[in-house]
Amino acid sequence: MQQDSPLTEATPIPRGESFQSSGDPSPSDHSGKGASRRSKITRKSHRKSRAGCVNCKSRRIKCDEGKPFCAHCKRRQVRCEYPATTATSTAGLGVMDPKEPGGLPISEIELTYHWITTTCHSFSSWPIGVARIQALTEEIAMKNEHVLHLMFAFTALHLAVCRPDRKEHYTATADHHYKRALALVTPEIAGLNPDNCDAVLQSVQLICFVGWARGPQAGEYLAFGKHGRSDWLVMFRGIRTTLNTFERDGFTKTHAPNTRSKGRLLPPSDGPFEYEKQLRELKEHIEFVSEDFDRDDNVDSVVVLQEMYSNRYGGKDEDYHIAFGWLYRMSDEFLERLQRCDLLPLIIYAHFVVLMHDMEKFWYMKGWTCHVMSGIYEALPTEHKTYISWPMASVGWIAP
Repeated sequence: MQQDSPLTEATPIPRGESFQSSGDPSPSDHSGKGASRRSKITRKSHRKSRAGCVNCKSRRIKCDEGKPFCAHCKRRQVRCEYPATTATSTAGLGVMDPKEPGGLPISEIELTYHWITTTCHSFSSWPIGVARIQALTEEIAMKNEHVLHLMFAFTALHLAVCRPDRKEHYTATADHHYKRALALVTPEIAGLNPDNCDAVLQSVQLICFVGWARGPQAGEYLAFGKHGRSDWLVMFRGIRTTLNTFERDGFTKTHAPNTRSKGRLLPPSDGPFEYEKQLRELKEHIEFVSEDFDRDDNVDSVVVLQEMYSNRYGGKDEDYHIAFGWLYRMSDEFLERLQRCDLLPLIIYAHFVVLMHDMEKFWYMKGWTCHVMSGIYEALPTEHKTYISWPMASVGWIAP
């Protein structure tokens, strides 16, 4: 579709008329100056507006500045926003008035519908778990806009996966809601208190899910990054920071009810081939090669990992996401060394990735297991790559 342009049309010249006046030179004198004058007077002037909407500015097209939606945004059925002014109004934000003819927020209605009917069901393996998460999230979102925007961002990314022909549109929608959410939740985190702690915790958790839902990113391996700090890990650790700010019972809507409730357990399974033997050998190797100053930290990380394997395959976990409790329980020192790509933390992390593999049944975890394993393999020196042979085989990843 041809984009609208601010370029103007040439002014038509009636037949038989000329640009001459009584004091003008004859047509024979127009060869140079006349052509210049014609080009000047055939350009129609227009008012250059700086108040157009954000979408039109980014597309470099003329905006009619219609409120609450300009003509272009209304035709494309996308959210219309105007640059912030000192007196921000509902119309300036592009919020549709339900009473405005043709002003229904189509995008938000679509996201709400798919959140309720599909997306929220991917948070748990059990219907009761889905019902609990859905009711809690929606209750908090109605009073906290940052949670609502994260719900929309997560759902938009789900639609981007399900409808690849419109991936660009849904990804842009997700980015819009994610940025709005971060702008709103950041001051809430800075001013964390008993009144907003449940909403902040819910948002921080949703931010981690949005990070997964964006899919594997080059150089980003969840617990470490190719060039240093992992942004996803910073947000994940924010869950623990939030919970440690107050007594756990202070989170009356989120953490406290979840710890008291009893849910259906995952069925026991055999697990990866000889995983108990493999983890024992890993622990012995870590004890032997660790330096004195970090031996206890390294061994503790393997002990916690053994517990996670036992709970997962012994039928003690309520859901697959609980495996990330290993990462949650790791010390700051261990995670700092992991982000520096130290040898032993990388090897231990590779054994944790096996537990992640079971989570690929959820759409937002697709591709992450092999992506993270490839990052670990690349970061390890050649002579130490053999120590992750068992994790690689367990998830079915083959080195290039």
